[in-house]
Amino acid sequence: MCNALSPEKAVIWSVLHGLEPAGPLSADHFTLPAYRVWFACAQALRDGGEAVREDTMIRALRDAGHHPGRAELRSLKRLLGNPPPPRIRGNAGLLAQALLDRHAGRRMHIERLIN
Repeated sequence: MCNALSPEKAVIWSVLHGLEPAGPLSADHFTLPAYRVWFACAQALRDGGEAVREDTMIRALRDAGHHPGRAELRSLKRLLGNPPPPRIRGNAGLLAQALLDRHAGRRMHIERLIN
């Protein structure tokens, strides 16, 4: 059984728990549509002075016109309900930088940072 974690999931998990990303990370840096919406909603909540919690995120998603399915809600609840493990917290900035590098066309072996 593989215990690998998607680099994008590691970054969104960090963002949901308020770990500061490196550089100007934006929703466009994510390839999964759900993560793009989650990122935008989490940023909007923080910009509005609200905490990122399950109830506020679900409200923000619906206000944004996004109606998550059962599997997406379950995934969001799981990420919000559990803080990122130390291997992600310790590398949050590097993981976010890796997404920025990938978006800019540069390569980085980000799997080594989280696995």
